[in-house]
Amino acid sequence: MLKFLSLLSIIIIIDFRLYAQHGYSKDVIKFSHNIKGGSARLQAIGGGSVSLGGDVSSISQNPAGLGFVNRKLFSLSYGFMGNKSTSNYLGETLNINNNFNDVENISVILPIKKRNNYYNAGISKCPDCSKFNIGVSYSKIKSFDDRKIYNAYNDFNSIIDYFLAEAQGIPLNRLASVTKISDIALLQEAYDHYLINPDYELPGSYYSFVGGFPFQKEEIITTGHIDKISISSGSNIRDRIFLGFGVNFYSINYKENRIYNENSYEILDNSDQWILERILDYLTLKDVLRISGNGSSISAGIIIKPTNYLNIGINYESKSSIKLEEESYSELETKYFDYYFQPEDTTLRNVISGTGSNYSKYSYKSPSKLTFGTSYFYKKLGFISVDIDLIDYSSASIQSYDFNDFAENQDIVRIYKSLALNYRIGLEGRLRNFYLRLGYNFLNDPEKEIINFEPSNSIHTKSLGIGFLTNTLSIDLTYLKYKNKSQVSPYILSFDQPIAEFSSNYNKLILSLCIRINN
Repeated sequence: MLKFLSLLSIIIIIDFRLYAQHGYSKDVIKFSHNIKGGSARLQAIGGGSVSLGGDVSSISQNPAGLGFVNRKLFSLSYGFMGNKSTSNYLGETLNINNNFNDVENISVILPIKKRNNYYNAGISKCPDCSKFNIGVSYSKIKSFDDRKIYNAYNDFNSIIDYFLAEAQGIPLNRLASVTKISDIALLQEAYDHYLINPDYELPGSYYSFVGGFPFQKEEIITTGHIDKISISSGSNIRDRIFLGFGVNFYSINYKENRIYNENSYEILDNSDQWILERILDYLTLKDVLRISGNGSSISAGIIIKPTNYLNIGINYESKSSIKLEEESYSELETKYFDYYFQPEDTTLRNVISGTGSNYSKYSYKSPSKLTFGTSYFYKKLGFISVDIDLIDYSSASIQSYDFNDFAENQDIVRIYKSLALNYRIGLEGRLRNFYLRLGYNFLNDPEKEIINFEPSNSIHTKSLGIGFLTNTLSIDLTYLKYKNKSQVSPYILSFDQPIAEFSSNYNKLILSLCIRINN
């Protein structure tokens, strides 16, 4: 009866670390594996801009490019994203469509010192005087907006099998304790809901009177984004050497809602027909994870122009030191068919128990990035631009007093590559005031090939863009397309592991408007 009274409590405070299921080492993928943002023009050429210069995206990508600008610039970019997600779970497929839109980039460039300043009270010009420009930009460098769903009948197991497997060997006085114990808190909750019950003849053993196989469904909704505000300056020395320096400020907001449901528990009757077991109507487990924080980095770059037709650029961005706060909690609901549980002389119906929020703080240092690039211009008809990133993902690190950061950092070194190459290539052709652009962006998988069943995290982005330029105005429109594959498991088992596979097709339109003002 004591167990029954605790079950009637609406709120049960437990210390359940939802995020520990995934591992903090996954922050490397979540926060440091990003497709370059920027203006529509830049994204149309695949993001290959480190040697290009003259675009508002130089503020955040290579501040040396500011030295090419000789007018005031104001730019606004807006994006429209469509995503078709296809799930495959236990032989069942499901398609859903998602649509999102948001501001991609806002940038301002202001010339502070112009090269045509006069020297010695205006007596002679100073051809060696440098131009000096400053720029401020906001860029959305990653969006977490997504929604995935999978469902199917599972004829092999249930999440209750996971609870049972994890509970075996745990003393009953721990599992039934009123005080929630962090490493077994979810199992304690399953015990409170009568999903697992003690076998008194075998101490430390547990069974479940729910034996049917359920219809399973999970909806995973993620929202949020990574924002980057850059303040940069760039200088031009005789139109041959361009130098730049910048400070970058990052803001991270991430939220994940997972709603997992099992219902229609079925068993085989004597004639091998599936019928409802009619013990447990359904169970629903809701998990919520929120991560937010801020950080900063510095960047420095140089572009050298050995001839009028060739640019060579290098940019270095330091590690970003990001302070993060995490909140997680869960809620379990069970509904029985007024099931009479004889050992405790009670009838089970509908109960919801919620966990108290669990908070933790930690610091995440992203890997630094070194980018090399070159651009070749063919007269005034167009150019080709190529960039290569060198990133040591294994150099990322996590520090916290709230969990075992040593183990997480060991995982980072074990899982991630010490050298990963990303590359981008872009083409632009010009006909009078009109421009046609093509681009390709390859974002390498930062993980080593140590887990064979997981899909690659690499992303191949293809882009096509058009532009129109006048003396005071430019309008650019870009279309991007890329695919992504991922996997999710609702719970972990040593055999017959249920895995949902997702294939997502992303289509994106970006529109940019840039106003040019003569000095």
